[in-house]
Amino acid sequence: MTHWAFVTGGGGDIGGAICHALARDGLGIACVDLSQERAEEVCAGIRQAGGQAVALAADVTDPDAVSATVAAARRLGDIRVLVNTAGKANGRSIFTTDYATWRADIAVNLDSAFLCIQALRDHLIEQQGNVVNIASVNGVGVYGFPSYSAAKAGLVHLTKSLAVELGPRGLRVNAVAPGSVMTRAWNARLEKNPGLFEDLTALCPLPRLSTPADIADAVAFLASDKARMITGTILAVDGGLSTGVPMVGRTVAQLPKGG
Repeated sequence: MTHWAFVTGGGGDIGGAICHALARDGLGIACVDLSQERAEEVCAGIRQAGGQAVALAADVTDPDAVSATVAAARRLGDIRVLVNTAGKANGRSIFTTDYATWRADIAVNLDSAFLCIQALRDHLIEQQGNVVNIASVNGVGVYGFPSYSAAKAGLVHLTKSLAVELGPRGLRVNAVAPGSVMTRAWNARLEKNPGLFEDLTALCPLPRLSTPADIADAVAFLASDKARMITGTILAVDGGLSTGVPMVGRTVAQLPKGG
């Protein structure tokens, strides 16, 4: 019998990579995205590789849409894994963030995860499954985008709270906190600054940026039995960015570059 993963934001670069990684681990994929076309493209690739995948279009900030989509996914089979990937950064600074923008960031980055967890909670407990939330380094440090960061900080704390509350029921809840990931979301900024990725790399202890596959591998690990004793963990996949910035230490110590 195939067990299934319910992946929100599954049509995006990171969500799609997660869907493919979980499919390679033998899970059927309920790929949920605002765009039916993007979700179907991911599912077609999974099916071509021999896996099972179904595209489901839904706005996961809408409680009724979440309920209907979860019901449709439940008809596919037992759901063992919920991955809350859906997210977007809207307000770039406090000066460009009005209340509507604030609410949009909270809704897609925090409320959507709450709605999906609540809708699948009892089933996941019954299945002794697990939840992986896609947080961000913005949820544990200050890297701009205040409303997005506040939402991701809320998601970090929600992850830990639910790990403690639901652990006695056998349900694991973890999060992956990416740093800068090379996705299409950067395209507009790269047009303005072609050297943007090089600028970002200079901030990280590891001199490279993450790919969607790096995030997907971390999710696949946390969702697997290899992580059966891990819950409440916020796994940073950020090249060390949230640990420290090399240039700060060099500047304070007045060391030459590379020293």
